Amino acid sequence: MFERLVDQREAGIQILDLQTHRLSSVPGSKGLSSPSWSPDGRYIAAILPSDKLVLFDFTTQKWVELGRMSAGVGFDTWSRDGKHIYFESYRADPAIFRIGVSNRKLERVVSLKDVRLTGDIDWGFTLDPEDSPLILRDVSAQEVYAFDWEAP
Repeated sequence: MFERLVDQREAGIQILDLQTHRLSSVPGSKGLSSPSWSPDGRYIAAILPSDKLVLFDFTTQKWVELGRMSAGVGFDTWSRDGKHIYFESYRADPAIFRIGVSNRKLERVVSLKDVRLTGDIDWGFTLDPEDSPLILRDVSAQEVYAFDWEAP
C-alpha cells in the first residue's frame, strides 16, 4: 500500500463538481485548513496557520481577513443564518468566540477556562439548532474505582 504525506503548506481547498466529477482549486487557498461553507454557499471560511480566520467570497473571488487571535483559532462553524462564524480559541484562556461576517465584530460567547474538555487541543465543538455551542466535556477520569470481583 502506498501512503502519501501532504505538506500542510502545500495543501489547498478543492471543490468536487458532482455532475462533472472535476476538481477545481479555490484560488489562494494553499496552506489553509478547516474550510467551511456558508449556509448560502457564497463564502468559505478557513484558517491560516498564523491564527487568522479568512473568508473567500465567490462573487469577488477574493480572500479577506476576518480576524486574528494570538490565542489560536480552530473549528470554525457558521451560524444558521450565516451572519456569524463561531470558533474556538484554545490556548491560555480557552473560549468560544463569534465574529460578524459583515461588521467583523468579535464577541466572546463563553469561557471554557474551568471546563475539563476531552482530548488534547483538538476537542472541537458544534452548534445546536439555536446556535448555542455544544461541547464534549471529560468527566470520565475524575474518579477511579477499584472493585473486588470473583469469577463464578
